[in-house]
Amino acid sequence: MATLSNPTLSIDLLTGSEPNVSVTVNVELTPFETFLLGNGLGLQLASKLVGDDGGLNGRDNDLFFFPTQNITSAGIYTFQSTVTRGTLNEDSGLFNGGDEIFANISLTSTERIFPVNTSISSPTITGEFG
Repeated sequence: MATLSNPTLSIDLLTGSEPNVSVTVNVELTPFETFLLGNGLGLQLASKLVGDDGGLNGRDNDLFFFPTQNITSAGIYTFQSTVTRGTLNEDSGLFNGGDEIFANISLTSTERIFPVNTSISSPTITGEFG
């Protein structure tokens, strides 16, 4: 079964006026899945930034969605974008203890005949991003 491993999230606040965000993940496929990819199976990799604090509605808050990537083979995939500081400011208010952000990455198939649905999250990064 397809697996995701070694997720990383980096936020570069020093280059440019807005933060550069990068997410990487290793996509591992079985030989059978690689065969199916070569014969029309579609696999899509999606990633989003998530505020890790429960939020006002009792759950984590989605902050930013990267464009989805089509998987063509096993390997390391990267999502990269420049985002506004406001996007990363997931905790606001007088008693703000900082922002806690992680990346969630998911791999899904586009074919119902061969379902793939797996996800992984990066470690949380804490800082003053906004």
